[in-house]
Amino acid sequence: MSDPNALPPTNGATPTTNTPGTAEKKKRAPNWLPDEEAQLAVSYVNVSEQPEFAANQTSETFFRKVADNFNTYSKSHFRSWDVIRTRWGPLNTATLKFAAIYNALERNPPSGTGGTVDWLETAHTTYRAQSKGASFGSVLAWQKLRHAPKWREEGRGNNLVIPTFEISSDTLINPDAPDSSVSASGTFTPSARSASSIDRPTGQKAAKKRRIDNYSDMEKLAAAEELTSVAKERLLAFREGNDLVRDKNDLDRDLLKIEEKKLAVEQKKLDIEEQHRLSEVQINDLKMLRETEHDLDDQEAKEVLQMIKKKIKHKWLSTA
Repeated sequence: MSDPNALPPTNGATPTTNTPGTAEKKKRAPNWLPDEEAQLAVSYVNVSEQPEFAANQTSETFFRKVADNFNTYSKSHFRSWDVIRTRWGPLNTATLKFAAIYNALERNPPSGTGGTVDWLETAHTTYRAQSKGASFGSVLAWQKLRHAPKWREEGRGNNLVIPTFEISSDTLINPDAPDSSVSASGTFTPSARSASSIDRPTGQKAAKKRRIDNYSDMEKLAAAEELTSVAKERLLAFREGNDLVRDKNDLDRDLLKIEEKKLAVEQKKLDIEEQHRLSEVQINDLKMLRETEHDLDDQEAKEVLQMIKKKIKHKWLSTA
């Protein structure tokens, strides 16, 4: 007779049988990997903690949401919702049982144990003892689930599985103590006090309110992150705008320098033209001064020539 808490083969698919006329068997789904089980655990908790989660929704609706979340983040294989639901059943049972054992150890550690490593080793030993030798192989999934309310002691009330621990012969035990019991084989079992001391499980309304409050906090955090992102984008745009203005100013300065050079060239050109004009005037004046009055028969023309020569001489003598 098989143990109901033992995990079945992790192939992720329901076995199929051939029907008459079937040419070949359906392809078997790949085995579930530990990281896939861990992602399934995370997806289950995420969907369960959503504010719109309702206890009266159908199993198919719920596990379709789990499958959507799982396939979004899983890096291994695609899993359909019915395959995920099939796998979740034994994984849920096994992790709850292991969590109960570990939580009991954590709350009331036996003598001689020295922390998390010893508790894990003892929890594995106890699990095998209570599961007819079947080992617990879903540690990664349990690590993702262990802090969720359902896998903490307060989430299961008095349905806690009380583990047994082997103790050494030199351990001092008081058989009259109300907090423990010892079998003839030297097996120590914590009393029901540790189980009865567990807090009362959270009610449905309180759990729903807590999920809504958590969702509200998540919304606020998301809004704050969005505002921070917008502020960063605006700051980046402002810096880019400053860079554009600085580049424009640099370009304007370069253009101004070019215009100044063009003006200098134009001024130099004007100076050259002015010098050329003066040279032509000088040449004309010299030609006029070389004109002789004796070649003119008209007395008035002679007088005009004399007046022109006089003005030319006066002009050049005044600039000397």
